[in-house]
Amino acid sequence: MKVTWTYDRGDQRDNHEVELTDPDALEALLREIQQAGEPVVLTIFSDTSDPDDLPPGIQIGLGHPTHAFAVHIADDGGYLNDPTVETPTEGVRFDFGGVPTDYPAEHVQLRPETAIQLAVTYLRTGGEPPRLATIAK
Repeated sequence: MKVTWTYDRGDQRDNHEVELTDPDALEALLREIQQAGEPVVLTIFSDTSDPDDLPPGIQIGLGHPTHAFAVHIADDGGYLNDPTVETPTEGVRFDFGGVPTDYPAEHVQLRPETAIQLAVTYLRTGGEPPRLATIAK
């Protein structure tokens, strides 16, 4: 699967794209990004032969110290929220494609660790729809 993310560096965009098949390598990468402390959106998806097709995937927001998000990209997809995580008092800004983007508080109701595990499980299962129940707590 492809993993893409971009940071806004003022006068330029810092684009990243890697192809990963090893869940452990993805986990190490995501932990490194989380520890860097620069909120960014990562998109994890399978290649599609049709450039007009939106490939199924998962987007996660990492880099914030306490909150993250995960959204399943599919016709029946949506944001995954953990009801045990306190909703932040305000939204969180993540760099999405090199554009600082505000995400509403109700969409960032995940812990960074949970978002990492959702992404790793998504890769490990070959793109099965992510579910909070599949994550070991």
